[in-house]
Amino acid sequence: MGAYRLLLAVLVAVSHMGKTFMGLNPGVVAVISFLIISGFVMTSLIERSYRAPAKIGLFYLDRALRLYPQFLFYFAASCAVIYFLLPGTPQAAELTLRNIAASLPIVPLGFYMFGAAGVEILPPAWSLGLEMCFYLVIPFLILYRARGVAFALSVAVFLAACLGFINTDLYGYRLLPGVLFMFLCGSYLYQARAKGLMIAGGSAVAAALIFVAIMAGWIERRPFNAEVTAGLALGVPAVYLLTKLGFHRIDEFLGNISYGVFLNHFVVMYLLRAFWPVAYDAPIVASVLALSLLFSGVSYYCVERPALKLRHGLRAGARHGAVQGREVAA
Repeated sequence: MGAYRLLLAVLVAVSHMGKTFMGLNPGVVAVISFLIISGFVMTSLIERSYRAPAKIGLFYLDRALRLYPQFLFYFAASCAVIYFLLPGTPQAAELTLRNIAASLPIVPLGFYMFGAAGVEILPPAWSLGLEMCFYLVIPFLILYRARGVAFALSVAVFLAACLGFINTDLYGYRLLPGVLFMFLCGSYLYQARAKGLMIAGGSAVAAALIFVAIMAGWIERRPFNAEVTAGLALGVPAVYLLTKLGFHRIDEFLGNISYGVFLNHFVVMYLLRAFWPVAYDAPIVASVLALSLLFSGVSYYCVERPALKLRHGLRAGARHGAVQGREVAA
Protein backbone atom coordinates (compact mmCIF):
# COMPACT_ATOMS: atom_id res chain seq x y z
CA MET A 1 0.00 0.00 0.00
CA GLY A 2 3.06 2.24 0.15
CA ALA A 3 2.98 3.32 -3.49
CA TYR A 4 -0.71 4.15 -3.12
CA ARG A 5 -0.03 6.29 -0.05
CA LEU A 6 2.69 8.17 -1.93
CA LEU A 7 0.33 8.72 -4.84
CA LEU A 8 -2.24 10.15 -2.43
CA ALA A 9 0.35 12.51 -0.93
CA VAL A 10 1.33 13.66 -4.42
CA LEU A 11 -2.33 14.32 -5.27
CA VAL A 12 -2.67 16.44 -2.14
CA ALA A 13 0.43 18.41 -3.13
CA VAL A 14 -0.78 18.88 -6.70
CA SER A 15 -4.17 20.10 -5.48
CA HIS A 16 -2.44 22.72 -3.32
CA MET A 17 -0.77 23.99 -6.48
CA GLY A 18 -4.21 24.70 -7.92
CA LYS A 19 -4.60 21.65 -10.14
CA THR A 20 -7.97 19.99 -10.60
CA PHE A 21 -9.20 16.94 -12.50
CA MET A 22 -12.50 17.16 -14.35
CA GLY A 23 -13.46 19.97 -12.02
CA LEU A 24 -12.70 17.92 -8.91
CA ASN A 25 -10.10 18.64 -6.24
CA PRO A 26 -7.82 15.56 -6.27
CA GLY A 27 -6.45 16.36 -2.84
CA VAL A 28 -9.83 15.95 -1.18
CA VAL A 29 -10.39 12.66 -2.99
CA ALA A 30 -6.98 11.52 -1.75
CA VAL A 31 -7.61 12.55 1.86
CA ILE A 32 -10.64 10.24 2.02
CA SER A 33 -8.43 7.28 1.08
CA PHE A 34 -6.03 8.35 3.82
CA LEU A 35 -8.93 8.15 6.30
CA ILE A 36 -9.87 4.67 5.12
CA ILE A 37 -6.26 3.51 5.35
CA SER A 38 -5.98 4.96 8.84
CA GLY A 39 -9.06 3.06 9.97
CA PHE A 40 -7.61 -0.19 8.64
CA VAL A 41 -4.13 0.33 10.11
CA MET A 42 -5.33 1.51 13.52
CA THR A 43 -7.65 -1.47 13.87
CA SER A 44 -4.81 -3.81 12.94
CA LEU A 45 -2.50 -2.09 15.43
CA ILE A 46 -4.98 -2.25 18.30
CA GLU A 47 -5.96 -5.85 17.62
CA ARG A 48 -2.32 -6.99 17.46
CA SER A 49 -0.69 -4.92 20.19
CA TYR A 50 -3.05 -2.82 22.30
CA ARG A 51 -6.25 -4.81 22.78
CA ALA A 52 -6.87 -4.02 26.45
CA PRO A 53 -8.17 -0.92 28.24
CA ALA A 54 -4.92 -0.69 30.20
CA LYS A 55 -2.97 -0.31 26.94
CA ILE A 56 -4.87 2.64 25.51
CA GLY A 57 -2.23 5.01 26.86
CA LEU A 58 0.48 3.00 25.11
CA PHE A 59 -1.50 3.22 21.88
CA TYR A 60 -1.59 7.01 22.19
CA LEU A 61 2.16 7.06 22.82
CA ASP A 62 2.68 4.90 19.73
CA ARG A 63 0.68 7.35 17.63
CA ALA A 64 2.53 10.35 19.03
CA LEU A 65 5.84 8.72 18.10
CA ARG A 66 4.44 8.23 14.58
CA LEU A 67 3.13 11.73 13.94
CA TYR A 68 5.34 14.06 15.92
CA PRO A 69 8.96 13.65 14.71
CA GLN A 70 8.39 14.75 11.11
CA PHE A 71 5.55 17.09 12.03
CA LEU A 72 7.79 19.01 14.46
CA PHE A 73 10.65 19.01 11.96
CA TYR A 74 8.61 20.45 9.09
CA PHE A 75 6.61 22.76 11.33
CA ALA A 76 9.87 24.29 12.58
CA ALA A 77 11.20 24.45 9.01
CA SER A 78 8.05 26.21 7.83
CA CYS A 79 8.25 28.70 10.70
CA ALA A 80 11.86 29.48 9.79
CA VAL A 81 11.12 29.91 6.07
CA ILE A 82 8.15 32.17 6.78
CA TYR A 83 9.97 34.25 9.38
CA PHE A 84 13.13 34.86 7.38
CA LEU A 85 11.88 34.76 3.78
CA LEU A 86 8.20 35.72 3.75
CA PRO A 87 7.78 38.79 6.00
CA GLY A 88 4.59 40.75 5.51
CA THR A 89 2.65 37.79 4.13
CA PRO A 90 -0.55 36.21 5.56
CA GLN A 91 1.65 33.32 6.68
CA ALA A 92 3.88 35.69 8.63
CA ALA A 93 0.82 37.23 10.28
CA GLU A 94 -0.08 33.81 11.68
CA LEU A 95 3.40 33.30 13.07
CA THR A 96 2.42 34.29 16.61
CA LEU A 97 3.28 32.65 19.91
CA ARG A 98 -0.39 31.75 20.39
CA ASN A 99 -0.70 30.01 17.03
CA ILE A 100 2.59 28.17 17.46
CA ALA A 101 1.62 26.98 20.95
CA ALA A 102 -1.84 25.92 19.77
CA SER A 103 -0.38 24.01 16.82
CA LEU A 104 2.04 21.87 18.80
CA PRO A 105 -0.59 19.54 20.35
CA ILE A 106 -1.82 18.94 16.74
CA VAL A 107 -5.46 18.37 17.77
CA PRO A 108 -6.34 22.12 17.69
CA LEU A 109 -5.23 22.22 14.05
CA GLY A 110 -8.30 20.17 13.24
CA PHE A 111 -10.44 22.98 14.64
CA TYR A 112 -8.69 25.87 12.90
CA MET A 113 -12.02 26.98 11.42
CA PHE A 114 -13.14 27.95 14.94
CA GLY A 115 -9.97 29.93 15.62
CA ALA A 116 -8.38 27.20 17.73
CA ALA A 117 -5.11 27.43 15.78
CA GLY A 118 -3.66 28.99 12.68
CA VAL A 119 -3.56 26.96 9.50
CA GLU A 120 -1.20 28.92 7.23
CA ILE A 121 2.05 27.80 8.83
CA LEU A 122 1.69 24.19 7.67
CA PRO A 123 -1.69 23.96 5.90
CA PRO A 124 -1.91 20.17 5.37
CA ALA A 125 -1.56 19.61 9.11
CA TRP A 126 -5.24 20.41 9.76
CA SER A 127 -6.00 16.83 8.72
CA LEU A 128 -3.52 15.57 11.33
CA GLY A 129 -5.79 17.20 13.90
CA LEU A 130 -8.70 15.20 12.48
CA GLU A 131 -6.52 12.08 12.55
CA MET A 132 -5.66 12.67 16.20
CA CYS A 133 -9.35 12.98 17.07
CA PHE A 134 -9.89 9.59 15.47
CA TYR A 135 -7.00 8.11 17.46
CA LEU A 136 -8.62 9.33 20.66
CA VAL A 137 -11.86 7.43 20.05
CA ILE A 138 -10.98 4.31 18.03
CA PRO A 139 -9.60 2.20 20.94
CA PHE A 140 -12.86 2.64 22.83
CA LEU A 141 -15.00 1.89 19.78
CA ILE A 142 -13.14 -1.37 19.21
CA LEU A 143 -12.70 -2.51 22.80
CA TYR A 144 -16.30 -1.76 23.78
CA ARG A 145 -17.86 -2.91 20.49
CA ALA A 146 -19.34 0.47 19.68
CA ARG A 147 -18.32 0.76 16.03
CA GLY A 148 -21.81 0.03 14.70
CA VAL A 149 -23.52 2.80 16.66
CA ALA A 150 -20.75 5.29 15.87
CA PHE A 151 -20.92 4.36 12.19
CA ALA A 152 -24.67 4.93 11.98
CA LEU A 153 -24.53 8.27 13.79
CA SER A 154 -21.67 9.47 11.60
CA VAL A 155 -23.52 8.51 8.40
CA ALA A 156 -26.50 10.55 9.59
CA VAL A 157 -24.29 13.60 10.18
CA PHE A 158 -22.60 13.19 6.80
CA LEU A 159 -25.87 12.90 4.89
CA ALA A 160 -27.23 16.01 6.59
CA ALA A 161 -24.04 17.85 5.57
CA CYS A 162 -23.94 16.46 2.04
CA LEU A 163 -27.51 17.60 1.43
CA GLY A 164 -26.87 21.04 2.91
CA PHE A 165 -28.91 20.86 6.10
CA ILE A 166 -25.74 21.63 8.06
CA ASN A 167 -22.41 23.07 6.91
CA THR A 168 -21.20 20.74 4.15
CA ASP A 169 -17.50 21.57 4.31
CA LEU A 170 -17.21 21.29 8.08
CA TYR A 171 -19.42 18.30 8.85
CA GLY A 172 -19.02 16.48 5.56
CA TYR A 173 -15.24 16.67 5.33
CA ARG A 174 -13.29 18.34 8.13
CA LEU A 175 -14.79 17.31 11.48
CA LEU A 176 -14.88 13.82 12.96
CA PRO A 177 -18.65 13.41 13.44
CA GLY A 178 -19.28 13.49 9.69
CA VAL A 179 -16.27 11.45 8.55
CA LEU A 180 -15.89 8.91 11.35
CA PHE A 181 -17.76 6.32 9.29
CA MET A 182 -15.11 6.68 6.55
CA PHE A 183 -12.38 5.76 9.03
CA LEU A 184 -14.59 2.90 10.16
CA CYS A 185 -15.00 1.62 6.61
CA GLY A 186 -11.27 0.95 6.75
CA SER A 187 -11.66 -0.58 10.20
CA TYR A 188 -14.26 -3.01 8.90
CA LEU A 189 -11.89 -4.07 6.12
CA TYR A 190 -9.37 -5.42 8.63
CA GLN A 191 -9.86 -9.20 8.76
CA ALA A 192 -13.11 -8.46 6.98
CA ARG A 193 -15.95 -10.87 7.50
CA ALA A 194 -19.19 -10.82 5.55
CA LYS A 195 -20.74 -8.14 7.77
CA GLY A 196 -17.72 -5.86 7.58
CA LEU A 197 -17.43 -6.23 3.82
CA MET A 198 -21.12 -5.51 3.44
CA ILE A 199 -20.85 -2.32 5.50
CA ALA A 200 -17.74 -1.01 3.77
CA GLY A 201 -18.81 -2.14 0.30
CA GLY A 202 -22.32 -0.82 0.77
CA SER A 203 -20.89 2.54 1.81
CA ALA A 204 -18.78 2.66 -1.35
CA VAL A 205 -21.76 1.83 -3.56
CA ALA A 206 -23.96 4.41 -1.81
CA ALA A 207 -21.21 7.02 -2.16
CA ALA A 208 -20.89 6.26 -5.87
CA LEU A 209 -24.63 6.74 -6.35
CA ILE A 210 -24.57 10.04 -4.44
CA PHE A 211 -21.60 11.18 -6.53
CA VAL A 212 -23.49 10.44 -9.74
CA ALA A 213 -26.52 12.31 -8.39
CA ILE A 214 -24.35 15.33 -7.53
CA MET A 215 -22.66 15.41 -10.91
CA ALA A 216 -26.01 14.99 -12.67
CA GLY A 217 -27.45 17.92 -10.73
CA TRP A 218 -30.04 15.87 -8.84
CA ILE A 219 -28.29 16.76 -5.56
CA GLU A 220 -26.91 20.27 -5.24
CA ARG A 221 -23.16 20.43 -5.47
CA ARG A 222 -21.74 21.89 -2.29
CA PRO A 223 -18.19 22.37 -1.04
CA PHE A 224 -16.38 19.07 -1.59
CA ASN A 225 -19.44 16.79 -1.41
CA ALA A 226 -18.63 15.46 -4.90
CA GLU A 227 -14.96 14.90 -4.02
CA VAL A 228 -15.73 13.22 -0.71
CA THR A 229 -18.24 10.78 -2.20
CA ALA A 230 -15.86 10.05 -5.09
CA GLY A 231 -13.06 9.46 -2.59
CA LEU A 232 -15.16 6.99 -0.62
CA ALA A 233 -16.40 5.17 -3.73
CA LEU A 234 -12.84 4.79 -5.04
CA GLY A 235 -11.01 4.41 -1.74
CA VAL A 236 -12.84 1.45 -0.23
CA PRO A 237 -12.22 -0.98 -3.12
CA ALA A 238 -8.69 0.35 -3.62
CA VAL A 239 -7.73 -0.20 0.02
CA TYR A 240 -9.42 -3.60 0.12
CA LEU A 241 -7.53 -4.83 -2.95
CA LEU A 242 -4.21 -3.36 -1.87
CA THR A 243 -4.37 -5.06 1.53
CA LYS A 244 -4.35 -8.38 -0.31
CA LEU A 245 -0.96 -7.71 -1.87
CA GLY A 246 2.22 -9.11 -0.35
CA PHE A 247 5.13 -7.21 1.15
CA HIS A 248 7.68 -5.60 -1.17
CA ARG A 249 10.66 -3.47 -0.11
CA ILE A 250 10.16 -0.88 -2.83
CA ASP A 251 6.52 -0.47 -1.85
CA GLU A 252 7.57 -0.09 1.79
CA PHE A 253 10.11 2.60 0.86
CA LEU A 254 7.53 4.56 -1.12
CA GLY A 255 5.14 4.40 1.81
CA ASN A 256 7.88 5.54 4.18
CA ILE A 257 8.43 8.78 2.28
CA SER A 258 4.74 9.53 1.73
CA TYR A 259 4.23 11.22 5.11
CA GLY A 260 7.12 13.61 4.50
CA VAL A 261 5.74 14.55 1.08
CA PHE A 262 2.34 15.17 2.63
CA LEU A 263 3.86 17.52 5.20
CA ASN A 264 6.70 19.24 3.38
CA HIS A 265 5.33 20.29 -0.01
CA PHE A 266 4.11 23.60 1.42
CA VAL A 267 7.57 24.27 2.86
CA VAL A 268 8.98 23.78 -0.65
CA MET A 269 6.28 26.02 -2.12
CA TYR A 270 7.09 28.73 0.44
CA LEU A 271 10.80 28.47 -0.41
CA LEU A 272 10.12 28.93 -4.11
CA ARG A 273 7.75 31.83 -3.46
CA ALA A 274 10.42 33.59 -1.42
CA PHE A 275 12.80 33.85 -4.37
CA TRP A 276 10.46 34.55 -7.25
CA PRO A 277 6.72 34.64 -7.92
CA VAL A 278 5.78 31.26 -9.31
CA ALA A 279 2.99 30.15 -11.56
CA TYR A 280 2.45 26.46 -11.04
CA ASP A 281 3.00 25.29 -14.58
CA ALA A 282 4.29 21.80 -15.32
CA PRO A 283 8.03 22.49 -14.69
CA ILE A 284 7.33 24.19 -11.35
CA VAL A 285 4.96 21.41 -10.25
CA ALA A 286 7.60 18.84 -11.16
CA SER A 287 10.25 20.82 -9.27
CA VAL A 288 8.11 21.07 -6.15
CA LEU A 289 7.42 17.33 -6.22
CA ALA A 290 11.07 16.44 -6.85
CA LEU A 291 12.30 18.59 -3.96
CA SER A 292 9.51 17.31 -1.74
CA LEU A 293 10.47 13.70 -2.45
CA LEU A 294 14.14 14.47 -1.82
CA PHE A 295 13.50 16.22 1.49
CA SER A 296 11.12 13.48 2.55
CA GLY A 297 13.74 10.79 2.01
CA VAL A 298 16.22 12.74 4.13
CA SER A 299 13.73 13.44 6.93
CA TYR A 300 12.56 9.83 7.02
CA TYR A 301 16.05 8.44 7.57
CA CYS A 302 17.28 11.25 9.83
CA VAL A 303 14.15 12.08 11.83
CA GLU A 304 11.55 9.33 11.69
CA ARG A 305 13.62 6.15 11.78
CA PRO A 306 14.97 6.73 15.30
CA ALA A 307 11.38 7.12 16.52
CA LEU A 308 10.40 4.03 14.54
CA LYS A 309 12.71 1.92 16.67
CA LEU A 310 11.01 3.24 19.80
CA ARG A 311 7.57 2.42 18.37
CA HIS A 312 8.58 -1.12 17.52
CA GLY A 313 9.98 -1.59 21.01
CA LEU A 314 6.77 -0.25 22.51
CA ARG A 315 4.64 -2.68 20.50
CA ALA A 316 6.88 -5.62 21.30
CA GLY A 317 6.60 -4.80 25.00
CA ALA A 318 2.82 -4.53 24.77
CA ARG A 319 2.54 -7.90 23.02
CA HIS A 320 4.94 -9.52 25.53
CA GLY A 321 2.84 -8.19 28.38
CA ALA A 322 -0.28 -9.64 26.80
CA VAL A 323 1.35 -13.06 26.47
CA GLN A 324 2.47 -12.99 30.10
CA GLY A 325 -1.01 -12.00 31.18
CA ARG A 326 -2.54 -14.99 29.37
CA GLU A 327 0.04 -17.32 30.92
CA VAL A 328 -0.78 -16.07 34.42
CA ALA A 329 -4.49 -16.43 33.73
CA ALA A 330 -3.95 -19.99 32.49
